[in-house]
Amino acid sequence: MSDLSLVHNYQAATKNPESAPILVMIHGYGSHENDLYGLKDYFGTEVHYVSLRAPMTLGFGGFAWYPIHFDAVGAKTSDTAMAAQSRDQILKFIEAFREEKELPENPCWLMGFSQGAILSYGLALSYPQKFSRVMALSGYVLKEIVPENYRPEDLKHLDFFVSHGNQDDVIPVQAARMTTDFLEKLQVKHRYQEYPAGHGINQDNLRDLLEWFRGGA
Repeated sequence: MSDLSLVHNYQAATKNPESAPILVMIHGYGSHENDLYGLKDYFGTEVHYVSLRAPMTLGFGGFAWYPIHFDAVGAKTSDTAMAAQSRDQILKFIEAFREEKELPENPCWLMGFSQGAILSYGLALSYPQKFSRVMALSGYVLKEIVPENYRPEDLKHLDFFVSHGNQDDVIPVQAARMTTDFLEKLQVKHRYQEYPAGHGINQDNLRDLLEWFRGGA
């Protein structure tokens, strides 16, 4: 499998492309590369947008980055080995993409929803030198795919926007609250927002995301 073999959508920045950030969009379980990609229309033309499709086919037009298993009583577990593999496959894609598009020094930002948010945390906290801004929507830190120990100086440049619906019945809001506690202990800059919503992005969430996004664009 070549590093650029992940199916993806790409829209190049039309303003200042040589310095524009690269925004890598990582969808959730059961979705596809066209999902988050639609948000680019809100964010403007000064960004290179790259929206990835996960390699695992679920059927009915959906894809996943790693399997989710349910036991006899309905408890959910993630395939953490496959999650780590997908994390590293995305990193290899980003590096190959930079080379192909001749964007070696452009800042790289991440946006992930649900399973994509989990992988965004995994990427940014495992390889912090590769990333700067992270939008983690309706996800949490999966401890098995991030390091056990950190050097504070490696993380001080990171900036997270973290959001979650307090009525989420897919990933409970407690998981997001625990993640913000985790970020606070690491002294990582972040903004955390909760909304009266389920597993999705409502209008208030989008408004706050855009405000945060434009603050660093």
